[in-house]
Amino acid sequence: MVAGGLALLFAFTVLYVAAYHAPRAKGYDVGVVGGAPVAARVQSALDTADRGAFDVRRYATAPQARAALLDTDVHGVLVPGAGGDRILVAGALGVAPTEAVTDALRALPRPAGARPVVQDVRPLPASDRRGLSCLFTVIATLVPSLVFGLLLAVFGRALPARVRWTAVVVYAVLAGLVVAFDVDVVVGALNGEFAGVAVVTGLLALAVAAAAHGLAHAGGAPGVAAAAVALVLLGLSSSGGAVGYQFEPGFYSAVSQLLPPGAAVTAVRNVQYFDWSATLAPLVVLGAWAAGGVTLGLLGERLGRRADALAPAPVAVPAPGAAA
Repeated sequence: MVAGGLALLFAFTVLYVAAYHAPRAKGYDVGVVGGAPVAARVQSALDTADRGAFDVRRYATAPQARAALLDTDVHGVLVPGAGGDRILVAGALGVAPTEAVTDALRALPRPAGARPVVQDVRPLPASDRRGLSCLFTVIATLVPSLVFGLLLAVFGRALPARVRWTAVVVYAVLAGLVVAFDVDVVVGALNGEFAGVAVVTGLLALAVAAAAHGLAHAGGAPGVAAAAVALVLLGLSSSGGAVGYQFEPGFYSAVSQLLPPGAAVTAVRNVQYFDWSATLAPLVVLGAWAAGGVTLGLLGERLGRRADALAPAPVAVPAPGAAA
C-alpha cells in the first residue's frame, strides 16, 4: 500500500513539475504584415533573441493578419508602420502566451525612442481575467466523469451492456448541461456560449466516462490504472494549464491535443472566445476517445462471453457414501 502510494506520488511529481517548471515557446506562430524582406528581418531578430521560439508568417495586409489572429492561426501580429509599429494580440489565448509574444515583438530592434503600440483585439473579460476558467471547467468535468466510468465498471459489472452504456450516454448529456449551467448561469465565468460549452463538456464527459468504463470493464485493475495514467497523469499534465501546451517540453506538447483534457481546453477556449475557430480537430479527438472506449468495452464483454462459453462444464462429484 505504501509502495503504491509512493509510486503514484513519484509519477505525479515528475510529470507535472517536468511539464511546467520551465515553460518556453517553441515554434510559436506570429504574423508580420509586409513583404518577404520584412518577414525575414523579423524572423532573424527573433531567432537571435531566442532561436526556435517563434515562426513568422507573412501577410499582405493588416486585416488579413488580424483575421488569422482571431482564427488562432497565429498568436500575435506585428504591423510595421512609418508612424510606429503596432502589435496585435488576443488576450483570450492566455495571459502567459500573450505576454511572451508581446515581449518578443516589443524587443525587436527599432530607432531610438520608437515604441510600438499594443492592441488587444480579443481581450479576456472581467469574469475570466486570468483566462483560467476554461482549464478548470475541463478539470471539473474530467474528474467526476472518470470516477463515474470507473465506479460503473466496478459496481455495475453484472448489469447488461445496454444498460451500462445507456447510463454513460445519459450521464454525458446531462453533464454537459450541468457544467454549462454552472459556469454560465451560477458562476458567470464563461458567458454567452451556453450551448457551445454544453456540447464540448458533454463530449468530454462522454470521452472520459466511456474510455474509463471501457478500460476498466475490459482490463480490470490494469485497465483502471491505464485510464488514470492516460486521462489524469498524462492528460492533465500535457493540457497546457495556465501557460498553453505550446510552451511545454516536446513530449507534452506533442501528445497534448491527442488526449481529452488538452483537446477539451482548446475546444472550450475557442468556442467561448474565438467563435468556434479551430475546434474541429479537438472535437474529433474527443469523439474518437468516446468511440474507442465504447468499442473496447464491448470487445471486452464479447471476449468474456466467449471465454465463458469455452470453459469446461463443471463435473458433478458424488457425495461421499452415496450409492454407486
